[in-house]
Amino acid sequence: MGGSRSGDDGAIAAGRSGRLIGRWMVKCMIWLCKFLMSVVAAAALGGLGGCGSAPQVRSQVQAQPRLEQPLADEQAYLRQAGVDPAQLQCSAANRWSTTLRGDARFTAEQIIDELSRLGATVPADQAKEARKRVTDAVFWRLILTQILEGQLHNLGAAVLPGATLTDGRPVLIFRTGFTADPELPGSCVQSLLGAGVRHIVNLYAGPMPTQALEEGEKRAVVAVGGTYFSARSDPQAGNWREDLREGDGDQARQAAYKAVAELIRNHILRPGGGPLRGHVQLHCGGGMHRTGMIIGVVERCLGGVAMPQVADHYKRHVGWRSDAQLGGFEPENLRFIEGFDCGLLR
Repeated sequence: MGGSRSGDDGAIAAGRSGRLIGRWMVKCMIWLCKFLMSVVAAAALGGLGGCGSAPQVRSQVQAQPRLEQPLADEQAYLRQAGVDPAQLQCSAANRWSTTLRGDARFTAEQIIDELSRLGATVPADQAKEARKRVTDAVFWRLILTQILEGQLHNLGAAVLPGATLTDGRPVLIFRTGFTADPELPGSCVQSLLGAGVRHIVNLYAGPMPTQALEEGEKRAVVAVGGTYFSARSDPQAGNWREDLREGDGDQARQAAYKAVAELIRNHILRPGGGPLRGHVQLHCGGGMHRTGMIIGVVERCLGGVAMPQVADHYKRHVGWRSDAQLGGFEPENLRFIEGFDCGLLR
């Protein structure tokens, strides 16, 4: 009996020790992931001054000079609607990075190597998938960090034809990407709400960790009596671009046309089935592709804007600078806008 009890006590102690070591390793893994990702994020933003200078989480919106202004015709739309561009705490800057995927892959390798040194192991048949998951997690975190900390709001504006405010001024669609601190005074979202935005349309339903931002946006617009739509709540509204890119030719294109038409009709022109009560903010992740395609369809089909001008707007907001610096330009997106059947919006 004594020997058995001693063995049980030893097993219990070993079990407790194992759990303590396991918890310690988990904490180490979390710290290591955060540290390495913050270092690479700082480098991506051009602010890395050494391993000890990882960026800190901001407690308030930092006033920084705007990097770029909206296009001249977009500024004219703002003035037409009585909106002073200087009052908007949003930057028109955008950036298309060609290095973040490589940075993510390198950082993922560092994370996995360090975890291996700590004793964590991944079965050989799962190693490839594990590396992909870590790489993707780092990649999307880096993109979000670049957008938010770099203040790459990608601000633009378009008139929503046929819609007016109670005083007769035109309704605007403000186009952006995700922006930081939507509930904080002085933020981009708060300045848009101050300019009369009363409906926010979030087109993003992808893997970036944006849920907290989305919840903050919703609370912010609801607090001023507005409404919020998220593509995460509607698979058709959230997946049409992926279906278009991965689907089978004309069938996928027609399905995407239908999804976009329903999105514009039901969630932009008449959100919740009712009339607009103010301006609209439309955004996806970085305000480039989904947002650009929706805005392009609205401009061409509802506003009668000529395709060359639609194309100029699209290119400006995907980081296109010249034929030698294409940024995120995807010619297929312009073909989608041009080929869209405007009759679907009736």
